[in-house]
Amino acid sequence: MNRFFIDPKDINKEDITAVIRGESVKHISRVLRMMVKDRLIISDGLGNSFMGEISEISREEVRVLLLERLDKKSEPELQVNLGQALVKGEKMDYIVQKCTELGVSTIVPFAAERSVVKVSEKKARDKTTRWQKIARGAAEQSHRDRIPEVRAVTVLESILVEETDLLLFLWEQESNRGLKEVLREHVNINKITLLVGPEGGFTEEEVELAVSRGAVSVSLGPRILRTETAAAAAVTMIIYELGDLGEINV
Repeated sequence: MNRFFIDPKDINKEDITAVIRGESVKHISRVLRMMVKDRLIISDGLGNSFMGEISEISREEVRVLLLERLDKKSEPELQVNLGQALVKGEKMDYIVQKCTELGVSTIVPFAAERSVVKVSEKKARDKTTRWQKIARGAAEQSHRDRIPEVRAVTVLESILVEETDLLLFLWEQESNRGLKEVLREHVNINKITLLVGPEGGFTEEEVELAVSRGAVSVSLGPRILRTETAAAAAVTMIIYELGDLGEINV
């Protein structure tokens, strides 16, 4: 069933109605060709979802009668924050999309020393807006209850000082600790921050800085993965080992 995120202010719990606005209206009426009495799922992006029935469709909005609140949750209890170094082309779009589908809570783009992409402040704002839109679409497609926050482009050091239960970074030169091994040593944690470098990887200086702030370097295995593959693979492993990936939500 199709799911749509709307502003919490557009949900009226008193008269049990909701209003869908913006681009979703065109998608509902012209792409999906939905009609009055058709059912859909409404989410406020904060973890609350409702089964709804379309009561009215116009050019500007779709009005929905809320039938019931859905208790089945699609969010992992484990909070995974992804710090992703800026990468070129459509790779960042792919990372945002796939990691949203997998269940990350927050995506923080940062400029690494070897990041090929250099963005101005205005361009960074435009890109963040684009990535947030991609995250929204991916959250709807994967039936999540929340939309991950895509934060403004920052620097590595600002991520390293954020509070977390476990701070990990992928490093292709790590030969002693695999990601799986480290995760199995931390089975009772609630929040993980994962750092993934750019196409050329982290520099020695960045590695030293991360380690000095308590980060643990880990390997994904004997093969060197592209950064977009590494991000999705690592998030998958984390949520499989410590989250809900592979489970049946009854």
